[in-house]
Amino acid sequence: MPTVALIHASRASVDPATHHYNTAAPELTTLNLLDDEVMGYLAALDLRRATRRLSEMIELARTEYGAAAALITCSALSRDAMRELRTQAKIPIVKIDEPMARRAAAAGHKIGIVATFPATVATTVELLHAAALVPIQTTHLLAADALKALLRGDSLLHDRLLLEAAAEVEGEGIDTLVLAQVSMARLEAQVRAKVRVPVFSSLSTSLDEVRALLSQPAKQVAG
Repeated sequence: MPTVALIHASRASVDPATHHYNTAAPELTTLNLLDDEVMGYLAALDLRRATRRLSEMIELARTEYGAAAALITCSALSRDAMRELRTQAKIPIVKIDEPMARRAAAAGHKIGIVATFPATVATTVELLHAAALVPIQTTHLLAADALKALLRGDSLLHDRLLLEAAAEVEGEGIDTLVLAQVSMARLEAQVRAKVRVPVFSSLSTSLDEVRALLSQPAKQVAG
């Protein structure tokens, strides 16, 4: 079975990503590499250190654990940072929210974004505009207290704040709603039940892309 490395910058992404991939993709072996200091680098806008550390984890996954592909579960990386990582990596890389952005941008002209990590807002907006084939508008709500609650183990408060944020963003007259981070994906069904617009999260769409990459001949995805 091919091994996919799940590369994390936050503890909040480990459980949802691991559970989804292990449940939905039994044909894959997954491993987790986490450096939550990367989250600190991104919060400080220190992209050089963040990119270097992620690159080191991808190379470790390849050389030490035989990973055939890597999934970056952090949504706060810019497109420029991802280009640099792909230039350096010797295995294919998927950023978890790229496939989601393409689907969301194709589904509506006014897209609402809910985020809980400040650095994620700008990168998600950038990603959606880059993915859109026609002009789009975005509006967002940053529920930073929700992530703080989740990281200290209060998932009930996180979930309540996130559902409130989703309902508030819907009030902006959006066509679609994006849950910007993987830590929110387990709430997708609850959000769908609360709002009247299509909801997009990153887990299932990222798995589709990982599978597509792994199905290609090695010479096409080796770097």
